[in-house]
Amino acid sequence: MWLKNRYLIISLISLFLFIITAELVRLGETFSFDLILRELTQSATFMLGFMKVMTEIGSGEAILLLTSLLLIFLWLRNNKLLFWFLFSLSVGGVLLNFGLKYLYQRERPGAEMDIEVFGNSLDLISYSFPSGHTMRSVILLMFIIYLTNYLSKKWLADLILIVSIFLLICIPFSRVVLDVHYISDIVAAVLVSVSWFYGCLFLFKNKLQ
Repeated sequence: MWLKNRYLIISLISLFLFIITAELVRLGETFSFDLILRELTQSATFMLGFMKVMTEIGSGEAILLLTSLLLIFLWLRNNKLLFWFLFSLSVGGVLLNFGLKYLYQRERPGAEMDIEVFGNSLDLISYSFPSGHTMRSVILLMFIIYLTNYLSKKWLADLILIVSIFLLICIPFSRVVLDVHYISDIVAAVLVSVSWFYGCLFLFKNKLQ
């Protein structure tokens, strides 16, 4: 039972934890913890240059470019199932993030920001909860890690896994260091991304396996 429905179970547990986190944020219960972590990260000025690079890697433009290249690659390799899996993950993830941001409308810890696409402002407020950088990055990197199951070269799979885990840690953390998100925005984004990824994987699993 567990093995058969493990993806669905992971998705539902992550969703449940996200709902709890979101409710705590809505009630203001995470604010003290958020402020403590914010103050601690503000002292890490020696990391600013590196964190700016990490946050650029997780930008909407960078993720869109990499996702598009992966989609083209999968289409040319005639792997339509993985193509539609990634397409569903990416498009659905973006819509989910926008929907949650406007549902909760949490202000950012720093200055107010507008949503930008390739440097052009859409004149829409970019709310803080949950982190878009984190959601985009986690969803894509989890897909890339999943792709390592199809690689015959173990050293290459291990290298991709190590790099992906490194980015999974650094990109979300960069958003806190750069004072554009609270830690609770990051935690919530990770939880809902994991839920979305495994929910989609559950729907695609019979055809992918």
